[in-house]
Amino acid sequence: MPKSYKQITEDLNPYLAEVKKGMPEVMKGFSEMAKAATADGALDKKTKELIALSIGIATRCDGCIGFHAKALVHLCLLYTSDAADE
Repeated sequence: MPKSYKQITEDLNPYLAEVKKGMPEVMKGFSEMAKAATADGALDKKTKELIALSIGIATRCDGCIGFHAKALVHLCLLYTSDAADE
């Protein structure tokens, strides 16, 4: 049965909001770490997101796959039929 990664990420968002509300410093730290990790450097942001997506696939982390695929759509590297809806 195919998975809807768009739906998976939408389903996770309320839980992430709850964590952010209960532990704002942790989520702020996670956000800052993610921004630093994906910033252009020796590798560009697209390459780093592709690596992150690959890790998500290898570890079978549906949320990771969904969020990194969404990031790649926003970077115009992936196109899905849902991309026009976002």
